[in-house]
Amino acid sequence: MRGHLRSATQWLSLLLMATALVIGLRAARVPAALLLGPMLAAIIFAVSGSSIRLPRGLTIGAQAILGCLIAQAIDAELIAMIGTHWGLFLAFSLASMLITAGLGWSIARAGWLPGTAAIWGLSPGAASAMVLLADDFGADRRLVALMQYSRIALVALAAILVAAFIGDASPHPVHDASGSMASEWLTLPPTLSLIETLALAAAAVAISLYFRKAALALFIPAFAGAALQAAGIVSISAPPWLAALAFGTVGLYVGLSFDRATLIHSLSALPKMLLAVVAMILVCALLSVAFCKLLPGTDPLTAYLALSPGGIDAAVIIAAHANVSLPVILASQFVRLLIVIGGAPALAKWLAQRHR
Repeated sequence: MRGHLRSATQWLSLLLMATALVIGLRAARVPAALLLGPMLAAIIFAVSGSSIRLPRGLTIGAQAILGCLIAQAIDAELIAMIGTHWGLFLAFSLASMLITAGLGWSIARAGWLPGTAAIWGLSPGAASAMVLLADDFGADRRLVALMQYSRIALVALAAILVAAFIGDASPHPVHDASGSMASEWLTLPPTLSLIETLALAAAAVAISLYFRKAALALFIPAFAGAALQAAGIVSISAPPWLAALAFGTVGLYVGLSFDRATLIHSLSALPKMLLAVVAMILVCALLSVAFCKLLPGTDPLTAYLALSPGGIDAAVIIAAHANVSLPVILASQFVRLLIVIGGAPALAKWLAQRHR
């Protein structure tokens, strides 16, 4: 009984802190406040010794809603963008993966971090898969987990700061469908469209839980939803409050992924670890400068988010509250996601074997 009461108290305190941070960040016009506020509050609670963890079903549900938001943004403009510039997207996706792999290899060779932790920890995507593979290969999974989740948190923070300094924080008209809550917080889409969206998300959650693959919760609504919508079979539309819950849940998940034991264990290596993650962010930022020059009409913030190594969900959340070209960001992130899923684990294994 005491355990349940303590857990409920911690959850209430966490939600109150997250709400206060969201209100403060939105008042300061900080982009992606709905992600950043819960994430910061959850990190504070996690490293303070809190025992609460986000239920797996909620995390998967949030991924499914984000997948629906991505499908909602996929239209003829996005398809045309990939078709026209597929070579450019492919080249920069490969470059970012190979350069970050080379960075991890160099850090491992220099002995900054023990074993092959840097090789697995700097992979620009598939965080949970990399932690499991690293553990199977004999690397310290605690270091790898801390690097991966630090990467996600730092990349999100860096993208938010970049959006605040070089971007227009006011929502762009193209993002109205992705859940902008600036004006009509409680607006509901047509009933049939809402039912179809929730049914697609529920199906994705069920399939993800059945196959025990959390990534399916994001991919199924994103790809299948886009195909169904393009064929005119369904109309996907998520209300702002549902998008807000998904954003906040992702923030809580990332923040609560940290824990005191891992932090204490990795304390001596933490400065070098964070420096490696910052170096990775800077490399991708430099690539975005070239990307901005080579893709006509692309603004710096769009290019930065397109090559941001933090994951497609974080990029979409930040892009939803900034004046950027969402088709360019989605196209680049989709292409890189496919390359990372298909090639990053094999590349990391090969580099780890070479290091051994």
